Amino acid sequence: MKKFRLSKDGKTLIVSKDSIVDKHIKFEGSILAGILSSFWGNIEAREIRLAGRNFVGGDILCELAIIGPKTEFNRIIAEGNVLIFPKCKGNYVKADSVVVKEGCVIGKIKANRIVIDGVTRIGELEGGKIIASKEL
Repeated sequence: MKKFRLSKDGKTLIVSKDSIVDKHIKFEGSILAGILSSFWGNIEAREIRLAGRNFVGGDILCELAIIGPKTEFNRIIAEGNVLIFPKCKGNYVKADSVVVKEGCVIGKIKANRIVIDGVTRIGELEGGKIIASKEL
């Protein structure tokens, strides 16, 4: 079941929680998805923010992406920054700057700047500057 609505200014497409989207979404502004939403196609927007426990079967194509905790995704291709919160699973991330929080499992990350915050499992890293840290 799809539950979409536009914000008052018309620049943000809001996908309600527990929504199932079975087609590709392309929006000129920002997309904000509620918790437990599933996307079986691609998501394309300037900015994409997923609340958490989401599933994206297609690609996430954007300038800026914020991926909430425990989200599963196929690929993220962003022109700018990507922030991935804890315990996410994904196959591929390509961006200018990527920050990965603790507990994530990602196949490959390709970026100019990669920050890994905590213990994560990443198959392959390709980047200009790679920073790994763990807070004690």
